[in-house]
Amino acid sequence: MNKGFIYLLLFSLLFSCGEKAEEVASAIDEANFLLTDRQCSQARTVLDAVGYQSTNERYIAAYATTYACEANYSTINFFANDLTNLNSTASGFFGSLAGFSTSGLMTSATDTDFLTLQQAIDTILYSGSNTTSSSANRIATFGLRNATNLNVQALYMILVNLGRWLNYHGNADSLGNKGVGTNAEANNCLYTYNTGGANFAVVTDALNDGAAQSGTCNSTNTPYNGTNDISTGDPVTNKQRLCRGIVLLNNFIDIIINVNFTGSNTGQLNTLATTFNTLCQDVTQFADALCDLRDMAGCEATSIDDLEVYTAWLFERNFN
Repeated sequence: MNKGFIYLLLFSLLFSCGEKAEEVASAIDEANFLLTDRQCSQARTVLDAVGYQSTNERYIAAYATTYACEANYSTINFFANDLTNLNSTASGFFGSLAGFSTSGLMTSATDTDFLTLQQAIDTILYSGSNTTSSSANRIATFGLRNATNLNVQALYMILVNLGRWLNYHGNADSLGNKGVGTNAEANNCLYTYNTGGANFAVVTDALNDGAAQSGTCNSTNTPYNGTNDISTGDPVTNKQRLCRGIVLLNNFIDIIINVNFTGSNTGQLNTLATTFNTLCQDVTQFADALCDLRDMAGCEATSIDDLEVYTAWLFERNFN
C-alpha cells in the first residue's frame, strides 16, 4: 500500500477525532450556558445532538444536570439553604434531610420531581456504561479526580432525593419530624411490618430498643403503621418503593466513604462516613450485605423479610 495514502488516512482520522472532540466540548459549554437559565430540555437536546458520551466526565455531569434542573433541584439552593442544616448524628441525620427546603415537593409515590431527580442520579451512578453502581467502577472508568467530581455531584442530589422520600413516606412535618405531618393515614412508620415474618423478632428489637432511638415507630406507639404507598398489598410494588430509599442510602454510604470532603460547610459529611459505616456493620449481624444493595434489581431480588430488617434498623431506628 502506498505510504502517502496511509499517512493521509491517519491524518484524516486524527483530524476527524479532533473535530468531534471540539464538537462535544462546544455542546457541553452550550448546554451549561442554557442550564444557567434553567432551559433544561433545550440543554439536553444540545447534548443529544453530538451523541451520548458515556466516558466523558464533563458530558455526564452536564447531562445529569439537565434532569436535575427539571426536577426542581439546584446546587446553589442546596448549599445556601440545606447543607448547613445537615445533622451528622445518627439520630438526627434523616430528620434533617426530611426537613430540607425541597423535601416537601414530593406529593405522591410516583412524584415526577422525585423520579426525574432519580434519572439525574442514575446518569452518574451508571456512567461509563457500568451496569452496577459503585465508586470503584466510576474510578476505574474516569480516574480518581473525575470520578470524585461525579460522586460529589451525585451525593448532593442523593441527599435531596432521600430527603424527599423520607419526608413523604415518613409523614414528616416541615421540620423533618417523623409521623407528625399531614398524611391522611397518619402513619408513624415507613413500613407496616409483617408480624408473622421470619425476621420480625429482629425488627422489634430495633423498634423497641428505646423510644428515643426509633422515634414515633416504637413499642409505645403500636401498631407499626407504615404508609400505604409502600405497604400497598402488592408485594412487587412494596419492594420497588422500599428499595428506592434503600438504594439511595446505600449509594450515599458508598460515595461518602470513598470521598474526603474539604471546605467550611462539608466537614459533617466526613463524620457521616464513620457513622453509617458503623451502622451497616451492625445490620450485617442480622442479614448479610444489605448495605451492598446499590442497584434496584438486586434490592428487589432480596427477600422482603431482610428488607424489613434493613428498614427497621437503619431508617426507623434513626428517623425521629
